[in-house]
Amino acid sequence: FYAGISKKGLGYFKRYVSPAAFLLPINVLEDFTKPLSLSFRLFGNILADELVVGVLITLVPLVVPIPIMLLGLFTSAIQALVFATLAGAYIGESVEDHH
Repeated sequence: FYAGISKKGLGYFKRYVSPAAFLLPINVLEDFTKPLSLSFRLFGNILADELVVGVLITLVPLVVPIPIMLLGLFTSAIQALVFATLAGAYIGESVEDHH
């Protein structure tokens, strides 16, 4: 909201009713579900990594969890990249002018 309002002022809210006024609830819901879906995706990936490492430490405590921890570090970097890219795309979408 902040980027769109700071660039367009109160004209930012015209995008909610631009195709048709009856789509207002869907457009508002879309703005709230985008960050929510990103947070669920990030939470799921972090939880899965921690569960896999926890199970492997329980089953094979010495050497096997180390490569899995390194893989978790790599996937965390990938997730950070995806999160930043999608957040940038969402901010760019709120700032751009619709023609």
